Amino acid sequence: MDPILIAAMQSRPVYFWARAGEFPNNFKGWLLLKLHGMPIYRQQEGKDQMHKNEITFKKTRDLLHKGGNAVFIAPEGRCKIQKRLHPFKTGGARLAFQMMEENNWSVDVKIQPSGVNYTYHDVFRSEVYIHLGPTISVASYRSLYLEDKPRAIKQLTEDMSVALRKQMIYIEAEDEILVEQLLPLIRSDHKRGALPIYSQNDELFKREQSLANWVSQLSSATKLGLKQQLDAYYQVLKLKNVNDFAVAQQNKRSFFWLAIGLPFWILGSIAGYLPHIVAQKLKNKFVPYREFSVSFAFTAAFFMWILWSIVLIIPLLFLIGYWAFLLPILMAFLQMYAYHYQDYWNEWKNSRRFDQLVDKKDVIDMRTAIVDALDYQLI
Repeated sequence: MDPILIAAMQSRPVYFWARAGEFPNNFKGWLLLKLHGMPIYRQQEGKDQMHKNEITFKKTRDLLHKGGNAVFIAPEGRCKIQKRLHPFKTGGARLAFQMMEENNWSVDVKIQPSGVNYTYHDVFRSEVYIHLGPTISVASYRSLYLEDKPRAIKQLTEDMSVALRKQMIYIEAEDEILVEQLLPLIRSDHKRGALPIYSQNDELFKREQSLANWVSQLSSATKLGLKQQLDAYYQVLKLKNVNDFAVAQQNKRSFFWLAIGLPFWILGSIAGYLPHIVAQKLKNKFVPYREFSVSFAFTAAFFMWILWSIVLIIPLLFLIGYWAFLLPILMAFLQMYAYHYQDYWNEWKNSRRFDQLVDKKDVIDMRTAIVDALDYQLI
């Protein structure tokens, strides 16, 4: 999903590297190539295949030499559902310096650290924060490279890692459970509209990033005390059958809009039922790894939408003529609306349930005590 999200924010073509195993000799492999994917062979694919990487490296350099293109590289060389970095491979730095040498250092290759931060990587329609950092100028490493090439490659790789970490909500392994318990409180306090599709406001990203950094600096005793408070609070929420969104009371939901939108929700649910269910079942059957479940489901749903639209358009052509071609657009809009309506309904239902609690002030006080203890500063 990372290259797709980055490409969606660009007006220029974005190419990307992916492990060669993702390019089988079938429709999937053809599609990835058409989507600007380029295969990278690892030892797992066989050492006798790794020489083919030179073809990908040359194609990458040619694309960048032309200008107007960008290449997305995941320098860790692996995909793990973790909000932290693994050691970087040196392939990206080597490619950059090769380009500089081929142009006799007459151009400057720019590397832009791009943080793709998922709230819940394997949860359908969870939010993602994309944060782009200042570019790194490869030309600034010229003196070091001419003096000591391996050292320059190592230094650039390390600087890329440092720069990317600044664009991440970075959670240390030992803090993962604690921070993931705290983050929903930050999100619930953030005012947002009923249709949070896209926003350029990075305030929430900065708050989550600052919180994760703050937790990493706490003593073990402080972390333990905070964890005990959170466990008690979430246990109360479970017993009351409410969530933190309702307790925060920052985003009100109206029954009036639920009533108005009900017919459109019904239409959207019917229109998107088949693609949604089929994609979900295909994901459960063919994708054993959480890391790839969402991207697979997204692709499967997309092609199911195409097939489903064709099935409906053909008979409608005889009834309403070329107006039938507007049906897929209408169906897509209605299904997207149905997803957001379902969110709105759940939020309204939880808020109403919380409002009916006799001891809701006690729950609010528990939450307030935790939030007041979060003594972090925005970065």
